[in-house]
Amino acid sequence: MPDYSQRLAREAAKWASHLELEEAGQWTMWSDHPVIVQNYRQRARIDGMEWEDWIANALGGPAERSLDLGCGSGSQSMRLFDAGATREVHGYDLTPERVQLAEHERRARGIPGGFQVADANTLRLPERHYDLICSSHSFHHFLELEHIMAQVHEALRPGGLFVLNEYVGPTQFQWHAADLRVVNARLAMLPDRLRRMADGRVKDCEGRPLPSEVEAESPFEAIRSGEIAPLFHQHFEIVFTRQLGGNLQQLLYNGIIQNFLLEDAEAMHHLRGILALENALVDHGVMQSHFQLLVGRRKSNPAHVAGAPVDESSWQQLETTLRQFQTMDPERLNNVLSGFLPPD
Repeated sequence: MPDYSQRLAREAAKWASHLELEEAGQWTMWSDHPVIVQNYRQRARIDGMEWEDWIANALGGPAERSLDLGCGSGSQSMRLFDAGATREVHGYDLTPERVQLAEHERRARGIPGGFQVADANTLRLPERHYDLICSSHSFHHFLELEHIMAQVHEALRPGGLFVLNEYVGPTQFQWHAADLRVVNARLAMLPDRLRRMADGRVKDCEGRPLPSEVEAESPFEAIRSGEIAPLFHQHFEIVFTRQLGGNLQQLLYNGIIQNFLLEDAEAMHHLRGILALENALVDHGVMQSHFQLLVGRRKSNPAHVAGAPVDESSWQQLETTLRQFQTMDPERLNNVLSGFLPPD
């Protein structure tokens, strides 16, 4: 097995190569689609505001200094600055090419701060230094979760906030069987042309990848993602949580999102139906949301951090509900799912 430094190098190279797709504006995953993005951001609103706008109100003004862990090309930090949520932006990322882009943008705009190349797993952060620390769609690539959570806790100033906008679903994409049943039942309702992949094949199902396949694609992809939310609740006093979904869409649209063009009425009819279905399943507690917005602050008693209990009853209730979907016969399941299709 490759050593840690080799895995880090492969991870950085993976996300450097992805820049070409991003710059070309191609839809390569569900979260690239503008209608899905709009729904995602709507679900992430706090008190009717985009969460970046809400931050300044919650802090009583802009953060003097913010930190973005896994900052990528700096887009999240720029949004926070533009929203008046921070005066000075800082960030760390593993990929030099992305940090270079972030620094170029920051300097071109004259924004105070700095972005640096660093491994979040080994960072030592200065104590009580930041009013705002965030991470957006990067934390699920971090391995040393307990270390990072502890560093963030101590690096926050009193009253400061830690915001995670993150994938917290099954580790290494080991999807629940019940989730796959719902995904594949809804996938079967799509016409062939919307299920056609780039290589010409028609997608007939979504499966569960082997952990080795996930690692081959990205060495730290979702490496401990299923532990993120419980650890966040242990380490921080919870201010807000938002359930953002992704359970169906991340799987169903894998390899076919490019077919759902805005000008295609049939495609958009199905897309909105899938949105309605996923929102309903998450909002009614049938599915534990794979993507969450978590907002927390320092605990008043740091000694309590390591021992906070995890509520097992909610997980047991979820498992019971999911088993009901597993045992439902395919015809009845299709009828249930069809009920979530919006009217023409």
